[in-house]
Amino acid sequence: MTEGRLDVSELMTKSKRQGWRRLLIGSIVAIVVIALIIAAVFLLTGSPADSSSDSPSASGITLEEWLGGSLATKSFNGTWLSGSEILFQDESGNLVIRNVTSGTSRTILEVTNMILAISFDYEISADRNYLLLASNYHKLYRHTYLAHYTIINLQTLDQTSLSRNNVSILQLATWGPQGNSLVYVLQNNIYYRPQAEIETDYELTTDGVFGTIYNGVPDWVYEEEVFSSNKALWFSPNGSGLVFGHFDDTSTPVMHIPYYGYPGSLSSQYTSSIPIHYPKSGTTNPTVKLFYVDLELAAAGNVTLVEISHPSQLDSDERILAAVAFPTNNLISATWMNRVQNIAYVQLCEPSTNTCTTGLSHAETAGWVEQFEPPIFSSDGTAFLLILPQDQGDSGAWRHLTMITNATSGSPVSTALTSGTHVVTEILSWDEDSSLVYYLATATSDPAQQHLYRVNITTTDFTEECLSCGVKSSNEETDCLYNTAKLSTDNSHYILTCAGPGVPEISVYSKDTTMIYSWEDNSDVAEVVAAKSLPDVKRYTVPVTGGFEAQVRLLIPPNADLTGNTKYPMLVYVYGGPDSYQVTERFNVDWGSYLVTNKSIIHAAIDGRGSGLKGNSMLFAGYRNLGTVEIYDQINVTKYLQDNLPFIDSTRTAIWGWSYGGYATGMSLALDYDGVFKCGMSVAPVTDWALYDSIYTERFMGLPTVADNIVGYEGGQLLNKADNIRNKDYYLIHGTLDDNVHYQQSLMLAKVLEQKDILFRQQTYTDEDHGIAQSRAHLYHSLENFLDDCFETSS
Repeated sequence: MTEGRLDVSELMTKSKRQGWRRLLIGSIVAIVVIALIIAAVFLLTGSPADSSSDSPSASGITLEEWLGGSLATKSFNGTWLSGSEILFQDESGNLVIRNVTSGTSRTILEVTNMILAISFDYEISADRNYLLLASNYHKLYRHTYLAHYTIINLQTLDQTSLSRNNVSILQLATWGPQGNSLVYVLQNNIYYRPQAEIETDYELTTDGVFGTIYNGVPDWVYEEEVFSSNKALWFSPNGSGLVFGHFDDTSTPVMHIPYYGYPGSLSSQYTSSIPIHYPKSGTTNPTVKLFYVDLELAAAGNVTLVEISHPSQLDSDERILAAVAFPTNNLISATWMNRVQNIAYVQLCEPSTNTCTTGLSHAETAGWVEQFEPPIFSSDGTAFLLILPQDQGDSGAWRHLTMITNATSGSPVSTALTSGTHVVTEILSWDEDSSLVYYLATATSDPAQQHLYRVNITTTDFTEECLSCGVKSSNEETDCLYNTAKLSTDNSHYILTCAGPGVPEISVYSKDTTMIYSWEDNSDVAEVVAAKSLPDVKRYTVPVTGGFEAQVRLLIPPNADLTGNTKYPMLVYVYGGPDSYQVTERFNVDWGSYLVTNKSIIHAAIDGRGSGLKGNSMLFAGYRNLGTVEIYDQINVTKYLQDNLPFIDSTRTAIWGWSYGGYATGMSLALDYDGVFKCGMSVAPVTDWALYDSIYTERFMGLPTVADNIVGYEGGQLLNKADNIRNKDYYLIHGTLDDNVHYQQSLMLAKVLEQKDILFRQQTYTDEDHGIAQSRAHLYHSLENFLDDCFETSS
């Protein structure tokens, strides 16, 4: 589940069920003691976002600028082809290969080519002789779509439409890793073409049924909650073999999503619906299998599918396929989990013999396992890297870089390569020649920072080297505190994106950390931002129950009076889902920036218990009890801010959120017995976890059964707490075509509120999905209008 904002955040969080506990904040303590507490606990780590905010002539950010994208920054749009070459699309739309060592560029296809001009995606063949262009995009769900694919010969510019039996609308097409072979998926069946321009295609599967049985592409729940991709097939390194997922939704219940059609059109006299096999909590999941096919035999007319074995411990049909890799030509890695995802096995299989060994088994007793990315393997397949929780003494377990050796021996050995109270967020590359592993991780002193590191795995102390620490942006000469990176194929160069706190910049570096040149400085956005009055950013840590600290970020109106003589209304933006986080040093301009700079509203974000980047103890605090501790922390931390920051107007404080955040908003109003929040706005909320999808919900809640966790489901249900929304201003918003969080969720809440005679405002967006993308201006104008009423301010 993800929210639908323009800067979409990631999915939901969970929280451990505990009794209601409130933070008692200095109610009977002398003023001087309170001052000492504030000094000790309110650790200010931020600073004004931009000195230009002091200029009386600077204007605030307009809603039109944000929605129109004029403040959107460019990201790295290239693909490493070698150790020094990047394929990318230049500002004119031409496809170019640039050599970062020599600085030379070569255009391989100009935008004057009509197919390129209308294409939305491209991929070059391994031999660099052909391009595969995708056009005529037709969205299915978040990651899946239908498209027309065209093969272009880069020498002759001849074009070939990829099709079968005159059907050219495909679900997926991709090159193999050698030569110019490719596979594509049509109507849930996989086809193999050994050579791009020889239109001899081999049908690898025949049982695909559109909407029910899937081969090589995921069904709805695997796309949304597991792979986050439209691809469920993987080549061997030499291209001679293919492994693919097979998803059978036959027994999975169908959810009918209503579709109303076009206003004024006779074709829309009657409503229709879109059927989706959608497993809700406790219902039948799709049956998943993993198959291997020898492509050389297939090209000779012998198509033989071999089902890759799963761990014997997961013999029931309830197992989940979490990740797949094909690290060597005769080794397949498959990560399998049990249904509730607290046990994972990395299974290593030889497709030629279909024999498997367990490279890793991992279980969590007080949380879930997080193994949805495949391990990174050594070239011989005997060792691999992944992120695993490692105990850090009194601080509990933190996610760290871990190496598994003797992986195929049946007796694997696990070694932690990093340690400390910080979190490894992504493994980027393993440079075996230099014995270096590159990865991203938070800073030990600050979970809001993310840096590029490398570690030498041959040393005994595994000393971490930070490659981005001390790097400064050229636009604003500020430290780069939030970074991402992409390594070249031989690890001799890397792209470093300085993503914040200033306007993002992208640079090319050599392995010795020398910057070669700037790839993108976003100077156009930096120029606009420099002329704007931006929010002042302040960060705090606030103590919460259990000895944890919540991270808080406030966006404060520029030149605000912080003495308390002026009181400012505050809007808390909440997401709150398990392992989510909002307080980072990443550059961001959003609706909150508009409200702060135009309406003098403080915009707050709070990462409390259940949020990520702060260790497993805090992460798992709400396990099996969504709707408890993560909600309490939103309420109590907000109250703490009201009591200790004199410039916050405690009589005009609101909360809003989207998706899980919409749920957290409703729950915050329902559990707020002290009037902390005057009003709330929920967009596309969950209201009952029994109505959301199984893979996501059961990961954090278990099953909705008496034998498992029906008590947790009832405790996390908003519907049975609706009485507490009475006498609060509440705005409920949802799109009817939402395939993720169904419109049913909001209608159930509306029905309960109506039956209880509780007044609220409701907005329905007809035929809009979870992101409400076609009605953004109306949505944000409506939200602003509601806030004006709540805060008693003018538009």
